[in-house]
Amino acid sequence: MQRRLWNKADKTLFAAAVLFMLALCAHLVYRHNLWAEGALFSAEAALVGGIADWFAVTALFRKPLGFPYHTAILPRRRIAFIESSVTMVQKEFFSKRKIFQRIRGMKLLALLLGWLGEKETQAMLIAQLLHYARAFLLHMDRKAQAQIISRYFRKTIMEISPEEIFRQCGKWLRLYKWDKRLLIHTTVYLREKAATPQTRMEIEHLLEEYQTAHTSGVMGSLFVGLAHAVNIVNYEEIAALIQQQLLELIDTLSEPDSEQQRQVLELLSERVSETVQSEEFLEFFLQLRTALMRRLPLEEMIERNLTLLREKFMAEEKAGADIAALPVLRPKIIEVLEIELEYCIKLLRENKNLQREIDRLLYDIAARSALQAQTMVGVVVRSVLERLTDEQMNRLVYDKVEPDLLWIRMNGSIVGFGIGLCLFLVLQVL
Repeated sequence: MQRRLWNKADKTLFAAAVLFMLALCAHLVYRHNLWAEGALFSAEAALVGGIADWFAVTALFRKPLGFPYHTAILPRRRIAFIESSVTMVQKEFFSKRKIFQRIRGMKLLALLLGWLGEKETQAMLIAQLLHYARAFLLHMDRKAQAQIISRYFRKTIMEISPEEIFRQCGKWLRLYKWDKRLLIHTTVYLREKAATPQTRMEIEHLLEEYQTAHTSGVMGSLFVGLAHAVNIVNYEEIAALIQQQLLELIDTLSEPDSEQQRQVLELLSERVSETVQSEEFLEFFLQLRTALMRRLPLEEMIERNLTLLREKFMAEEKAGADIAALPVLRPKIIEVLEIELEYCIKLLRENKNLQREIDRLLYDIAARSALQAQTMVGVVVRSVLERLTDEQMNRLVYDKVEPDLLWIRMNGSIVGFGIGLCLFLVLQVL
């Protein structure tokens, strides 16, 4: 064991030896001097005490002066020391009670929610989910997955009531403003048709038919003929005027958030609601749904789309590109993942039952992991200590208690000097 030369304990022992030599010389010169005898007695006790404590401390780590009996205790008790250290670490520092108390004091659910609420965490989770989605699409059994998805789709559609389907469709149309988009696209088509000369001719033809149907009598025919003769009634001009008014109405309907557009949408919503509530329509819808679910080739459609996705991913993988190279697919996948992740976090924040289950799960995982860590810590401590040589182990222990050991040696000389002085005084008194 290597130590610093001349530490304070060595200096104290050396000082005791010098004091002893001086006292011995004084005793030889002044044989019957009381002070010389007292100094020699005390110095001798200090030297013996210092040497004894030096021997005792040194015997813990090596053989002082080659003395073989009950010395080098730590190297000889190496295995017992290692096992005691492992037990101390496992039972005292990492005991089950302390581990469980520490885990109970941690608000694991709050920490989890805080971690999930960070933008960096959400971005990391979405990126990881994208990676899993890509790996899943590349290696899955497309035929089996297509059958599973189609069965789930059919079952879900058949279990939903017609009222709920129409309600969700209406909600979806209003949420994404597809009703307005559909109306605008319809007005564009109607305007193209209404602006044609054929439409004006059809209006004129309808007016003529109306006139024929309501003026079948002699007097009616007489007045109509008279009106035509003096050019009071001109069906061509009336048809052009009606066509112009019709185009203006269609243009008004195509204006975003116009009053006419809102009224038409409300009217359409009312008529659709009345229609879907009728027994005839419900019966027709149920029959149509059943026929569609039976005859639609969902398996083939889903498998074909999965195959196309897989081919696209494989092409990107061979090219060394990431899923980010898919400019159309990637934003859609990210949008779906963001919505689902946000929904999961919201559900976790609001659902008390789910919070209790998640908190119990987190506690169980943390406790089991900590218990496994307890065993692993013991294994690590044992492995590290077993690899140490005797000299390294001595240094490891000595460095931790060196100040105390030095003071033990110093106290041997100091206390020995004090005891020697006291004994000398007692002997003189007696």
